[in-house]
Amino acid sequence: MRRGTFLLATGGLGVSLAWRSLGMWPFLGGAPAGSERLAGLLRNEEGACTIGRAYLRAVPAEASSAVLTARVAERVPGGLTAVDAISDDRLRVLLVEASAEDFRDLRTVEVQGWVLARTEARLCALAAMRARATPA
Repeated sequence: MRRGTFLLATGGLGVSLAWRSLGMWPFLGGAPAGSERLAGLLRNEEGACTIGRAYLRAVPAEASSAVLTARVAERVPGGLTAVDAISDDRLRVLLVEASAEDFRDLRTVEVQGWVLARTEARLCALAAMRARATPA
């Protein structure tokens, strides 16, 4: 292999790895794959979307699937890796525990007269964003 070819190939690999790593930073990358999974965990999608839209109006700084996914995933032991790896039932248990912890530590938000754990409000916001992105 010629030196120029080698340098071009390794440079391309470096750029590729750097680009891929941007997905780890929610404010730079697109929506992580975990956002679809998290949004799909809610059983009452219509109600979740209503709450989620209201939450997004109240907290527009979080109106990004990547940001919401990162914030919810940080409440799960193992983070986004765990979100992608564990069963839906186990993930629901962990999210219920995170929501209970939110209430205990007063990490709550009022949305349309309801007091919600931040974790559950963010899950609803993910559901609202997913519904908005899905063509009718």
